[in-house]
Amino acid sequence: MKTFFSLLFQVLIYGGIIQSVFIVLLLNNKGVRKGRANIFLSVLLLALAFSISHILFAGVVLDHLSARVYSIGDPTFYLIAPLLWFYSCELTGQRIRFSWTLPFHFAPFFIIIFLSLSLHELPNGHISQVLAGSHRLVTIFFWISVVTQFSWYLALVRKRLLAYQNFMEQEVSNTENVNISWVRFFMAVFLAINLLFLFSLFAAIHFQPSAWLPMATALTFSLSIFALGYKGILQKEIFQPEGRTDDKSRAPIAPVKEKPDQALIDQVTTYMEEQKPYLDPELTLTSLAKDLNMTRSQLSQLINVGIGDNFYDFVNKYRVEQVKKLMTDPHVKNFNMLGIALEAGFKSKSTFNLIFKRFTGLTPTEYRKNLSD
Repeated sequence: MKTFFSLLFQVLIYGGIIQSVFIVLLLNNKGVRKGRANIFLSVLLLALAFSISHILFAGVVLDHLSARVYSIGDPTFYLIAPLLWFYSCELTGQRIRFSWTLPFHFAPFFIIIFLSLSLHELPNGHISQVLAGSHRLVTIFFWISVVTQFSWYLALVRKRLLAYQNFMEQEVSNTENVNISWVRFFMAVFLAINLLFLFSLFAAIHFQPSAWLPMATALTFSLSIFALGYKGILQKEIFQPEGRTDDKSRAPIAPVKEKPDQALIDQVTTYMEEQKPYLDPELTLTSLAKDLNMTRSQLSQLINVGIGDNFYDFVNKYRVEQVKKLMTDPHVKNFNMLGIALEAGFKSKSTFNLIFKRFTGLTPTEYRKNLSD
């Protein structure tokens, strides 16, 4: 049994390295519509694979290099969080541009390499004295810095996710093609890695160095590669990204201090009732503003301040009312609930059920049954 688990352990770890190479080649294949997010994901996976390779082979074929560059700790750990941040930004439509602040994201990586090489330049006797006298303190400092950096970037990613989610609620009326769930999964994977780093810090403080902890790190990185690769390949936006909205149109909409003109509010509601643009499942704030000859900012303020809804709820309330009407329409009496939902502008049954119950307090089936009673 021990041999079986040992073999499985090795298969998973070595498989992670192979999988990372396969995914990188797939993401950058000529037949795949490339995006900048794919580039950051590729580099991220290679960084994880490189760390695994170092853990496995440092004492076999990389002993001299390892002693020079890794005398404090693995500097590659400092690449994971910034790459996570860049990838999440690109995935949610914020283009990463070169600026004077960009190199600072990778400063910890180069600082650790510099300190490690500087330490190696000391005479052999001095190296032994330094490492013997303060090796545990150096290790603790290393893990504190890794955990701090990782936690900071995870907080940035979470803030970015919330801002992106808020933007989507103000811009789109259907979120089926929005990659919020993918970013949440992505965050969960790296939260697990951060918990591993926290445990490594705890172990450095309370226990003697152990060979099993680096192998546990390698296994966690390998499982992360498998998870990110599987979800990344399935994620539509990675291979077929939607058209990127320019920065000006994505800019936050400034709040207004006084209530908008009631005549303009009536213009919006009349258009919704008579023209029924909500029947288009791809309706967006931008497209509706164009139909009404308004700016996106003006329409958003009318909906948010004048009506008291975000765009997502505003449109879907009309769709729910349309579903109610269709339920009593003899022309669609043979339609199932999904057919009625699609007729009203919804794109999926799950979203339809969720929204309908939120606005009516009943599931669509319960509501339809009450009509027939």
